[in-house]
Amino acid sequence: MNKALLFAAVGIASFAAAPSHADDVNRPWNDEVGQWFIMPFLGFTAPDNDRLLKDGPHYGASIGKHLTDRWTLQVTGYGGDFDNDGKRPEWTWPASFDGTLSGASVDLLRVFKRDNKVSPYVLGAIGMQNSNYKGLQGDDSATLAAGAGVMWDLYRKDDGSRTVQLRPEVRARWNFQQGNDQLDTLAQVGLAFGWGAARATPAAEEPPPPPPPPPPAKCGDEDNDGVCNEIDKCPGTPAGTKVDSVGCPLEQTLKLLFDFDSAELRPESITELERVVKFMNDVPFARAMVQGHTDSVGSDAYNMKLSDRRAKSVFDYLTSRGVDPSRLTSEGRGETMPIADNATAAGRQENRRVMLIRTDSGS
Repeated sequence: MNKALLFAAVGIASFAAAPSHADDVNRPWNDEVGQWFIMPFLGFTAPDNDRLLKDGPHYGASIGKHLTDRWTLQVTGYGGDFDNDGKRPEWTWPASFDGTLSGASVDLLRVFKRDNKVSPYVLGAIGMQNSNYKGLQGDDSATLAAGAGVMWDLYRKDDGSRTVQLRPEVRARWNFQQGNDQLDTLAQVGLAFGWGAARATPAAEEPPPPPPPPPPAKCGDEDNDGVCNEIDKCPGTPAGTKVDSVGCPLEQTLKLLFDFDSAELRPESITELERVVKFMNDVPFARAMVQGHTDSVGSDAYNMKLSDRRAKSVFDYLTSRGVDPSRLTSEGRGETMPIADNATAAGRQENRRVMLIRTDSGS
């Protein structure tokens, strides 16, 4: 009996010494619901003293299934040989003999803390047992048992389809033998190998689509160029004009007046030129080409040189007013790009012009 109690103490100590595994609370250590297992075991039995048998080892195996996260059902078979140790009753001969105990039971386990790596359980069992004293006496009897143990997970596959558990356990077993009830106590350790019932990995839910961005707040845009008044540096842009990010035209005709066959800037052109100076200062990323044009009077070659001088005169004025020369270029296009009819004086006056054409991206 002392060895059985020692075996029980070892099982209980293994549970007490097991780490708490607080980090495993959210880990599905024991989600093997529906899994089958087979468990060979070794143990020690202390028979009832009335059997006149010495305490000894037993062996066996259980096969079962985890029905739910709380209940496990198993069928257990066991056997063991036990020495009489010279305890000769009056009705026996010879003086020393051996005995065997073997049987089977159906066990129902109530398991606790299934969200942990170590799960204690209690059990109840009903079965049959054969007691055989080597031909001297033998019988079959019904048995009832109660016990406790722990399921200690040693290994599990990531999907839960394979597990290995250490199962220390103690039991008390009542044998109803010819009206003479007897109580055996036993302790055992098993190694349970589980298979099947792989945990289904839930499909990742598609994240909800992000909400649409709020519509941009409406702002004042008096010249309808798509740029709010607050940042529009060129208010009053004519409708349909392509503008940059601050509302200034990407191409514009300067309102400059030139006398016939002259590249000299007239005084009344200064106002327009100062507007260009302000624009270049307000929009520091702007770069532009100053492009000169003429009417059709005179030869093509002469007009090309005249248009180049007109563009150069505007270039020189702007740089004299502080505009960085690296932001400007100039060229003459002669009479090649008229915008009005050269047959009239008014048309020829319009064709004698200078264009400011943006060469940056406008942003």
